[in-house]
Amino acid sequence: MPSTRTKFSVHTAVIEVVGQLGSEILLDMKVGEGAMVASVEPTVRVKVRDKLRIAMRPSRLHVFDAKTEAAI
Repeated sequence: MPSTRTKFSVHTAVIEVVGQLGSEILLDMKVGEGAMVASVEPTVRVKVRDKLRIAMRPSRLHVFDAKTEAAI
């Protein structure tokens, strides 16, 4: 029987910028040597320099070239 569990990739992130947009919050985070932006619910309570363990569902990621900003 196939597994119905969703596979997630889990990483430690450090919050660098918190952008409150009303209906969502954008978090600019440092993850290892890289950077990423996450969109989270407006009820999430975080502040700059907080460390989080984040779980990412690969099927929901959007990846962009750092130089051209083109979607990969």
